[in-house]
Amino acid sequence: MAKSKQSRRKTSGSAADIAGSLQESLFQSKSSRTSQPDEPAPPSVGDRVTFYQSDTVYTVSRVSPSGTQVDLRLEGTNIERFRVPIADLDFLDRRTPRQPPKPAKPAIDIEAVRERLTTAQHSGMDQLSGDIAILKKYLRSKGIPTAAILKLDDLCEETERRWAEVVAEIMDSLPD
Repeated sequence: MAKSKQSRRKTSGSAADIAGSLQESLFQSKSSRTSQPDEPAPPSVGDRVTFYQSDTVYTVSRVSPSGTQVDLRLEGTNIERFRVPIADLDFLDRRTPRQPPKPAKPAIDIEAVRERLTTAQHSGMDQLSGDIAILKKYLRSKGIPTAAILKLDDLCEETERRWAEVVAEIMDSLPD
């Protein structure tokens, strides 16, 4: 025995010994991480539970906001237990929480969209054209130069062109 201790002392600084101890410590840290049980899933309404050393099966009827206490109901009776710590329970059946249903994609009525877009386009342009005509008449009565008034016509034409571009982009983005 003495010889093996002495040989360890002599080689304790060697690279092989350091690598071995490093590998052992890494293995121990990995195994300690994996051996720790994961945090149990929080209880949910409908879970079936029992108390330690009891055969009576209760159903969880309410879970506290903190998730540490539950209310229990004994099926087929009016018996309830309130504010029971979950540490005192054995879970028999755990319900897996259901995923909320994904809303169905609505079917797009392309003709209705096209009709609504063109109606909005024509309505907006009619309103703008009428407002610009009234404004031009007012500006002429106040003696504003014609070059300035023609800028309003450019605004109307630019708005109409932009409306057409937007409607085309929207219609192109709709599924076929």
